Amino acid sequence: MRELDELDKKIFGLLAGNGRASNLEIAGKVGVSEKTVRQRIRRLIERDGMRVVATMETPAAASRLIVLVRVEPGQRFVVAGRLASMPQVEEVHLTTGAYELIVVASFGSDSDALDFYVRHIEQGPGIKESLSTHVVETITQSTATRPDHFAQFDEQAAKAGSTAELLDLACDVATASLGADRVHVATGNVQPDDPAPSEWPSLMRWRGLSSRYVAEILTKGRAEGIVLPNIVKHNQHVFVADARTDPLFRSVADLVLSEGFHSWMGMPVRDGGARRGTLCLYWDTVITCGEDLVRRTQELADLLGKHLSRRA
Repeated sequence: MRELDELDKKIFGLLAGNGRASNLEIAGKVGVSEKTVRQRIRRLIERDGMRVVATMETPAAASRLIVLVRVEPGQRFVVAGRLASMPQVEEVHLTTGAYELIVVASFGSDSDALDFYVRHIEQGPGIKESLSTHVVETITQSTATRPDHFAQFDEQAAKAGSTAELLDLACDVATASLGADRVHVATGNVQPDDPAPSEWPSLMRWRGLSSRYVAEILTKGRAEGIVLPNIVKHNQHVFVADARTDPLFRSVADLVLSEGFHSWMGMPVRDGGARRGTLCLYWDTVITCGEDLVRRTQELADLLGKHLSRRA
């Protein structure tokens, strides 16, 4: 293959980015006539083997997980082989350092991810310890610059006169900017096995939920260790497409039905490694959880965590 000159490289680069670009459009960008572009493209195809093809971007999995795994002595390859053979697992990396394995996996839903983590990681043979995290978004050169969706909230939160006012602001921006029909936010840092769970949450605010629902779900969460404690324990978000049918909400299905919502997302509120509370969103219809929704919800949760830490 001959060495392409600068004009050929520019034309090739534009077609690689947009195969449907017209010759006239390319000519305007590279500063030559449409006839020259047409001739160059024909030469690139006939002499240099260039092909303009159609591709379809594979949609990202609804839930992606990265898990650091520490294994029992002598079990590194056994555990790696077992995990790599599972259909949900995309990659298993053998590593040096504190953790011997890095596992990358994708799932159809957050509940599937949580089930995988509990069954095959926490309870998996040969695994001594693990640390998991959700992949919220993959940043590339084209997505590195993003607008700040919550600049107004950040500014108002800095001026909030109390924690209650701060939580009210979070509720307002969640319903206005994230499209949620209902929202619940709570402060507090507790592990599911803490001896005094009655101390958590220390403060709550909500929109669109009945007081009965809030009281009962809090009581059941303490007694049965359902979804909310799992968010605290695993320090990662959980999305449920339809809480009326999802196994994670089986014990409170009647309560969910009476309240009238379908989709639900719970997000930990953190400031660095410190847990500051939880942010829960509710939708009255079954929705799809996309990367943008998770990212924006996490952004709000992180902003809230930052301002809560200032009041700690």
